[in-house]
Amino acid sequence: MRSLLTLLLLAFAVGGATAQDAPADTLVLTPGDGMLTTDWLEAGTESFTVRLVAPMRQNVGTATETLTIEDGVVTRVTEISVPMQGLAQTDSIAADAATLVPRTHNSMGGPIEVSLEFMSEGVVGMVTPPEGDATTVTLMTDAPVFDSAWAGEVAQSLPLIEGTVARMQAFTAQSPDAPIDVVYTVGAQETMDERTVWPVSTEMGPVTMTYYVEAETRELLKTQFSPQPGVTVEIAPAE
Repeated sequence: MRSLLTLLLLAFAVGGATAQDAPADTLVLTPGDGMLTTDWLEAGTESFTVRLVAPMRQNVGTATETLTIEDGVVTRVTEISVPMQGLAQTDSIAADAATLVPRTHNSMGGPIEVSLEFMSEGVVGMVTPPEGDATTVTLMTDAPVFDSAWAGEVAQSLPLIEGTVARMQAFTAQSPDAPIDVVYTVGAQETMDERTVWPVSTEMGPVTMTYYVEAETRELLKTQFSPQPGVTVEIAPAE
């Protein structure tokens, strides 16, 4: 579901990223800094339903995600279909399982095709936009950056304490020339289907999404976001 969100932001035509404001006491996350808890990660395959919940309630797509963990590397392969947007994409991302330090990101068949390699000093690879030529990515940074496709896993791995605010810099194919700021805010616990969850509000460029993280297991029960004014999209495990 996590990498799926990035694909959907592209599919629903979200605009470019902008800097986000955050309080002065914000936790600053850097890949490999040891601030994330990732022992909840488990290998397996799960299916999801993508649905509009506003302005009408309608199922608009499906997705299947397969996660494997081998030799300390977690790999997630997502296959997504959203017919109303003409989207049929396969996304494969890999990162260090203990820290979510990104390694590679490859996407095919979607609105933006990418082939990327993440290093401690930046990101290199190719990005092919809709109806355009392939562009070489050579993004050099002072510190390593996250892959925005892992934004959901980062939300699940944060210190889940009400009021926690955390910021990270991440690469996105929508803005290949500079990393974007992603700001997380952990809200007050809620009850969802008789399960206690932490809502984690996440500002990524012009979009705010909410990840609903189960308090005991850190399982992601639902993701909700508004890609355009008046439009709300929800991603949840298939029933």
